[in-house]
Amino acid sequence: MSLAVLSATDILTAYLPVIGEDCGIAPTTIGLLLSLRAAATIACRLVMTPMIRWLGRTVLMAGSCALAGLLCGGMVLPVPVWALAVMLTALGFCLGVGQPLSMTTVVQAAPDRARGTALALRLTGNRLGQVAAPAGAGLLAGLAGTAAPFVMLGVLLLVSAGTAARPGERHEAGGEAPTVGLKARLSSRTRLR
Repeated sequence: MSLAVLSATDILTAYLPVIGEDCGIAPTTIGLLLSLRAAATIACRLVMTPMIRWLGRTVLMAGSCALAGLLCGGMVLPVPVWALAVMLTALGFCLGVGQPLSMTTVVQAAPDRARGTALALRLTGNRLGQVAAPAGAGLLAGLAGTAAPFVMLGVLLLVSAGTAARPGERHEAGGEAPTVGLKARLSSRTRLR
């Protein structure tokens, strides 16, 4: 998921000006649209804790990733600039949710002695994505046109959403599967009392 979100951010920044030029959108407008996306990515951090409490970590990760995938795929549709601004704001919000949640999920899922290794693997995946995703996007754009990278990102994010929706399979030393989400943690605490 982290790789998909980071790739989406990079490719969106690189290819939105190309889409804008094809659609006759001025470069200054494209700059404003990208600024909206970045501002929404930052703003989502302000409401992250209430969203986790309300939806739970797994639902929030999978839902934000799935919505980001649909919005990325929607970038290729011929929509007016105001609609593109709304789509990019929502996309920035969804992408902003993915990065910190994927990191905390890795930390929580890994055993204490393997957290450093797990975070290193996550970082390695991110760096590989930063190399492979632009190369794949460039190849796709050359073969199928400038809209193809956005479709590729949409598919990658939807696959990531499906992966994020799967429940954790790691077992604690006591043999119980870890709970996911606030409601599950609260119900397990109640049972212990």
